[in-house]
Amino acid sequence: MKKTNNKSFQNFLCASAFLILLSSCSSMNVTEERVYDGGIKTVEASVVEVQDLDYETKAIFANATVFFEFDSYNLTSKSIQTLKSVVSVMNSNIDIEITLAGHADERGTREYNLALGQRRAESVKDYFLLNGIMSSRVTVKSYGEERPLSLGNDEASYSKNRRVEIN
Repeated sequence: MKKTNNKSFQNFLCASAFLILLSSCSSMNVTEERVYDGGIKTVEASVVEVQDLDYETKAIFANATVFFEFDSYNLTSKSIQTLKSVVSVMNSNIDIEITLAGHADERGTREYNLALGQRRAESVKDYFLLNGIMSSRVTVKSYGEERPLSLGNDEASYSKNRRVEIN
């Protein structure tokens, strides 16, 4: 009986030593930041009014991108916020026409991904139509998996490729 207790005690000591060794191997990174004051004393900003801005020759719309979940063409609350901004710009500038380019990640067949890209672009178009944008101002295309933004084979790359680009 004495040997059993002694062996248990030895196992306890080994386990304790292992835990102490393991905890001593952990490390903490300490970083130091410095703020550069560089001698900048003041900053002045001014507004210049441009009266003769010709909107026919100036770009007044930036591209936007809407992202989708895997194997889905449903709009998320985040994508709806982006689309609200686009609708606002389009309502205040009735001459703007846009192209919706649907994309998919590389998983699935080429045909399936072309169809999924089309459904994604159509769901964005439907949102615009429901918010008063005329169908004649919106063109829909699908590129499927043919034009990826990211070439990786991980979820981060795939999520960047599941999108509709608004140009």
